Amino acid sequence: MSLHRRHFLALAAAAVVTRARAAPISALGLDTTHFGLNPGSPDDQTNALQRALDEAARTRAPLALPPGVYRVAGLRLSSGAQIVGVRGATRLVLSDGVSLLSAEHADHVTLAGLVLDGARKPLGARRGLLHIEHATALRIEDCEIADAGGTAVQLFACDGQVTDNLVTGADTAIHSDDATGILIARNTIRNIGNNGIQVWRLEAGDDGTIVTDNRIDTIANRSGGSGQYGNAINIFRAGNVIVRGNRIRDCAFSAVRGNAASNIHIEGNAVSDAREVALYSEFGFEGAVISGNTVEGAA
Repeated sequence: MSLHRRHFLALAAAAVVTRARAAPISALGLDTTHFGLNPGSPDDQTNALQRALDEAARTRAPLALPPGVYRVAGLRLSSGAQIVGVRGATRLVLSDGVSLLSAEHADHVTLAGLVLDGARKPLGARRGLLHIEHATALRIEDCEIADAGGTAVQLFACDGQVTDNLVTGADTAIHSDDATGILIARNTIRNIGNNGIQVWRLEAGDDGTIVTDNRIDTIANRSGGSGQYGNAINIFRAGNVIVRGNRIRDCAFSAVRGNAASNIHIEGNAVSDAREVALYSEFGFEGAVISGNTVEGAA
């Protein structure tokens, strides 16, 4: 081997070692200990976790968070950011601010196995504890989202999946505006103040969101009104939305309420204890399919 060739390989190996020291990657993902994160610390760890998130997004490697409590606020998710925790044991607690995690104009953001705890701190107007705008290929899965002081998951102009999550104690569990292809499936939603799942558009038009196989239980009507609140699933101005196979129990108003929602499909849902019209398609729409549902107890 020539001297030049050996010198090149030595430099390449050194570069690999340098990168490894800058961003160690375990079998599960990026090693968070390198960034000074301390699970269970009473201190705010926003800056350390933000550095880790930025490096994970840059390298498109998952950020593996070990069990523990991390007090953070206002974390920003860039394209490619992936946070993977230990289900039920990796807890991010809102320390301050208007959101815990947010992303804007990002692709392939993934959150999995996290507990996102809003600590009942008030959120800003039309903000979510998890707040995502203009995201593509979004994945929110196997997370627990608790005690949001407003909306737990706020999406605007997103496509992707919100699946297999547990949402409790929020004002609204999941709110989607102007979706570009969202699947909301197999989530468990309970003890919610106003509405469970909301699929809205700023102006009436095609939406195509699929809301399927969710379990929704105990939806109150804290804000009053004549039907705007207290619904398990609320579709507003969004056309061609499919609401299918959901188990809905104990809601102050409707189990499924479509308002100005053309071509809505409400199919195969099991409803009990709805204290207003159980399945509602109303006002300014063209076309609705309501089929194969069971309703046990409604006003």
